[in-house]
Amino acid sequence: MGTLLRLTVFIFVLGALAAGMGAMLVQERQREQILERLVAAPRPETAPPDRADDILLLRELHARTQRALLLYGGLALGCVLILAVLPPRSPAHSAETAPASSAARTEMRGLETLARATAAQRVELDRERDARHRSEEDLNLQQLLANRALQEKIHLGRDLHDGLVQTLYATGLVLEAAGQRLAPPATDPAEAARLLERAKSTLNAAIREARGAIGELSPDVLAGQSLAEAVATILDHLDGGRLRARRVDLSPALPALPDATRTELLQIVRESVSNALRHGGATGIEIDFAPLPDGRLRLVVRDDGQGFDPVAITRGRGLDNLAARARALAAQLLIDAAPGRGTVITVTLPAPAAVV
Repeated sequence: MGTLLRLTVFIFVLGALAAGMGAMLVQERQREQILERLVAAPRPETAPPDRADDILLLRELHARTQRALLLYGGLALGCVLILAVLPPRSPAHSAETAPASSAARTEMRGLETLARATAAQRVELDRERDARHRSEEDLNLQQLLANRALQEKIHLGRDLHDGLVQTLYATGLVLEAAGQRLAPPATDPAEAARLLERAKSTLNAAIREARGAIGELSPDVLAGQSLAEAVATILDHLDGGRLRARRVDLSPALPALPDATRTELLQIVRESVSNALRHGGATGIEIDFAPLPDGRLRLVVRDDGQGFDPVAITRGRGLDNLAARARALAAQLLIDAAPGRGTVITVTLPAPAAVV
């Protein structure tokens, strides 16, 4: 009876272990498929929902595998203990004792071999789990680096558009005005020479901005000037002889601004004035910057150009850049425009303590 019971226990445990191993192999195959999808997937700025679901499912499969290993390892150990405590055959059946003992030893050796194989497989699964964990960390790091590179590319493109491109456009306006001064019948060589000198100055400014962008420096070439002087410099560079009237009113109650905030505001002024001259045909510009009673700061750029329809217009980099720079300042951007009248751009910044 003891031998039959041992054999029954052995067969039961062996079947349970075989079923468990099959289930773990199926889970391992699922984990491999998920990892292949993660490795083959693109790395966008933000991970898509299905990618996050795959990572959560992969971790759940890891946990299931660990629980299964503990369960079946405990089952094997329990089998060994049961077989160890089962009573031996009665001495009256001494003739059958030798074959039964031999079968028991064979069973014990089989269970011992199975236990060693299970332990070795667990070690291998732990090693594979660690390797896949490192792969996940590498994927996360690569995605982080890709997102950072994309943000830097977007920032560089915005600075080039709002800085270098606008300076080159202003140079073109100045050269066009100089050509008009040299065209007959009303030639004015002296004014043309003055305009050519201004074009040279704006080209030098463009070179400085390009060097600053290449060296990953601030695109603001107006460092060292006061805010009023910097705004005047921007108007001088973009004028091209087309502005007949301009007014800049900066309140003396304005607080000192951080360099990053000052740079973003100057780029907003540059983009707004450039759009007014290039697209709106403006001949007058008014700029007001003052604190509000609640402590916030308000910048207003107003022109007398032909305006545009904000709904019908095809959005370009200019309007998108204005919105992006306002978001960087945690500011509110309002564009009041309509065909046939001037445009008013208003940027309302948080109180100085909250300016980012």
